[in-house]
Amino acid sequence: METRTLKLSDRLINILVNLPENGMGYQIVKVILKSGKILHEHKVINSSLLLLEKNENITEKDIEKIELESRK
Repeated sequence: METRTLKLSDRLINILVNLPENGMGYQIVKVILKSGKILHEHKVINSSLLLLEKNENITEKDIEKIELESRK
């Protein structure tokens, strides 16, 4: 599966740096878009780079908020 990265804004980075990591240098998050769509189980590297699948065409402006994905 091909992926691409999206550089997050300082606003989102500041939120993520204060949240725990799921592993060494990454967090598993859910991305809530302004459209209401939710992207589950996405990886953020170093609290600043969101990994997206190649077919997910969103920009930083589309993101309402990012939260840690709750563990099941």
